[in-house]
Amino acid sequence: MNDVVACESLSTVGRTPRSVAIPCGSPELGARQTSAAAGSLPLVSDTAAAVQILRTGGTGVGARFAHIRLDIERAWQAIMRFDSREALVIADLIEQQANRLSVTVTKALHGEIAALRAAALAFQDDEVAALPAALSALALGRSAPTVQIALTVCRSVYWRRGDLKRFYSVERVKLDGRPGPMQAVSALFDLALDAAVAFDQMRFNAARLLAADALEAGRRFLGTPVPADAFPAAIIAQVLYEQRQVDEAEALIDARMADIRERSTLEGALRSHVLLARIAASRGQAGRALVILGEAEALGVRRGWPRLRAASLAYQVEIEAGHGRVDEAAQCLERLAALAREKRAASGSGSNAALEITCFHTIARVRVALVRSPGAVDIASLRQAHFDTVRRGGLYAAVPVALLLVEASLVTGRRGEAVEGLVNLLKLAQSVGLHQTLVDCSVRVAELIEAIVQRRIASVHDTGELLPYARLLLVHRQRGTRHAVEPFPVRRPNAAAGVSERERLIVSLMGQGLSNKQIAAELCIAPETVKSHAKHLYTKLSVRNRTEAVTLATRLGLIHMPMIFSA
Repeated sequence: MNDVVACESLSTVGRTPRSVAIPCGSPELGARQTSAAAGSLPLVSDTAAAVQILRTGGTGVGARFAHIRLDIERAWQAIMRFDSREALVIADLIEQQANRLSVTVTKALHGEIAALRAAALAFQDDEVAALPAALSALALGRSAPTVQIALTVCRSVYWRRGDLKRFYSVERVKLDGRPGPMQAVSALFDLALDAAVAFDQMRFNAARLLAADALEAGRRFLGTPVPADAFPAAIIAQVLYEQRQVDEAEALIDARMADIRERSTLEGALRSHVLLARIAASRGQAGRALVILGEAEALGVRRGWPRLRAASLAYQVEIEAGHGRVDEAAQCLERLAALAREKRAASGSGSNAALEITCFHTIARVRVALVRSPGAVDIASLRQAHFDTVRRGGLYAAVPVALLLVEASLVTGRRGEAVEGLVNLLKLAQSVGLHQTLVDCSVRVAELIEAIVQRRIASVHDTGELLPYARLLLVHRQRGTRHAVEPFPVRRPNAAAGVSERERLIVSLMGQGLSNKQIAAELCIAPETVKSHAKHLYTKLSVRNRTEAVTLATRLGLIHMPMIFSA
């Protein structure tokens, strides 16, 4: 491997060292590469090393070291809760205390502190700072947990940057039979990252299998559901959605939304909120979709995640503009433009987050222009956004941009380009099993698909093999339109006000997973009475089942509880 250098890592005291791949060949590592194989640093995480320090360092040194170990444990617990801010504060305090110890111990501690920082910064979506911290941890640390975490952070950053050559060059550390919690979480993330790469490249079956393996790793090594599994669960849900298993996709995410709101990675939160909004929009529930996206925007502000805010605003623009609400779409676009300027100023235009946010802004600007002034659509910037997305490995993310390019070409008189672009996209979608994103396309694009099916337009390509697939898209699109509800149901002012206290109590018990019979026993009423109340509740909220009722009641503030319930 040209991009890695072997470094010796001891998994536990007394075991044989094994070779672990450490990313190098990048300017962030610099002169630190030579220190990785020094072989003289103690394994400060091991009990034997701690005892040796206590024996040789005196009471004062031993007490300070013991105190530092407790602080490190607190920091790792904060990481497990995805509380990156607390972890960074503790890491700063540990570093100040560690400088009072011997040089050898301080160096070893700095390796673990760097791994702490790398994980915390990665959770904050600060790839610019996370990668140097991870590389420093690899250069200084020798304990298995430190190396494992640092390698996972490196892989995460390389994936986010679209640098798949370096991503694949980072060797996965094999877990022992009984790994620690942080090693187990790293293993879960490693599998989830592999699943994300497969999904980006639209290898949907591989993505689903890898994500399922990630969930299984969490169950096997951690034993209980953990917030970290929102990331692989969201990937599985995205695959299910594209394969038209929409209800299953929604249920998979809904069961984790309580944790996602409080404790989750950015990737889990972003994919989950956007997917739920897409599901709502595909059902004609535009108002509900906007509520979900508004929650995502607020979460992005609270957690310091500009990329989540940008994605939320871009999808809000799409929904508002798609329903002719130009003023509302323009307001969201203004907030997105301000966010893009803020991110460029903070991290530079070359950072991946800044590039993604700029791409979101370009797409949103085109959507508003398509409604407000079609002749002013900036085709060149949209093509650049498509090119940048593909270049970073986001083939799936490039599909909506390609659909928007087809629409923009149509309205600007480039019909031949629109037809060619759509035919190429249909061929790709048919070959990889992409379905729902095409079903969700705009009216203009759907009309062009219909024209191709009816052979009303000529194409330089042979479209005969595409006709069955294109017809199926149109059939599913028509079915979705027939079953759609009114566009903005949750924005009616009386939706929440008309729900009685008894109905609130019943939907709250539904949210706890109780059946109608159990609710009847809890409230000392007949099961038929529960069914009657539920029917009235569904009518007032414009929903079809208890899943939608609990979801919407929670988002309207009628009840406050984790959304874990039976369908």
